[in-house]
Amino acid sequence: MASIRLGVVGLGLGQWMVETVHKIEGAHVVAAAENMPARLDGMGGSKAYEKKNDLRLYEDADQMMDNESLDAIALAVMPKHRRALIESAGKRGIPMLIEKPWAGTVESGRELIELCNGFDVPCQVEFPIRCMPAMVRLRELMNGDLGNGWMANANLMMGWCPLPGAKHWDPDNHNGLLNECYVHLFDTLAFLLGKPKSVFSFGGSFRGSPMPDAASAVVEFESGASASLTCGGIGAACADGGHLLDIWTEKGLARITGTQWLPDTVEWGLREAKESTVETFQAPGRRTLMEYNMRAFFDAVQNGDPVAATPEDGLIATAIAMAIQESIITGNRVAVDC
Repeated sequence: MASIRLGVVGLGLGQWMVETVHKIEGAHVVAAAENMPARLDGMGGSKAYEKKNDLRLYEDADQMMDNESLDAIALAVMPKHRRALIESAGKRGIPMLIEKPWAGTVESGRELIELCNGFDVPCQVEFPIRCMPAMVRLRELMNGDLGNGWMANANLMMGWCPLPGAKHWDPDNHNGLLNECYVHLFDTLAFLLGKPKSVFSFGGSFRGSPMPDAASAVVEFESGASASLTCGGIGAACADGGHLLDIWTEKGLARITGTQWLPDTVEWGLREAKESTVETFQAPGRRTLMEYNMRAFFDAVQNGDPVAATPEDGLIATAIAMAIQESIITGNRVAVDC
């Protein structure tokens, strides 16, 4: 089968995508578009970046799509710049891998879903944690021996928090750190427990941020399951990520552990078991954390497999983020509007 020819738009986080594809057989980044080429000055400039990565650079994404014969495109751009790019790729029939968060608001997220549904091409949201082997194994166990999830505790903290004037706080763009970063955690919980119903949250702007920078919340799911979580930019760099998930199910329990957002171990047991089972898996690197979800995306492009995370999944994670943020500000229980 021919190698997938991928184009990448945006070489902020998109640099990580280029690095990741180097690890994946049967795929090649043939071109990238970056409208701020000065971003590459620290890597020797545009020409050096082209040579090192064996790709062609453009300043205009539409020109790249017109000039290159692309099998797929990765949109590693901010939420407020996505609509025009989705429309351009969709009209050309190019399958899309779209960076999280799906949108800055629930309303704009719905509009993007409607736009994507108008094109007959795969559209996958970049949620890597649900695709990592340890998490895939947990989902398999819950589909089998462990049964449906009842209750969960989850934690995901970072030492990094953007400065008050950063784009992450822009209500018309990322709309806060909880939506920008912690949709990873919210998507993981929805992946395991289903559609969320409501949230009640405490938190605040502990580091002087213009919006909540950390939260402690309880999420209620339509299935009757619930999850408590902590997340935010108030961790410590020496333990950045701190990914931990405990989940109690119909027939037992499981625990996911790992570091740097990278789960690598599943410990589980049935309710009557005297000893737990521990299974370890290869986690991706920090800068190549998209490896497994990119592999799933390429399978969808080549083989017609379902995408690993749909635009609807993206909307659910953003809706949880917005509900948690609203609950912190108002002190009320808030319905998840998805």
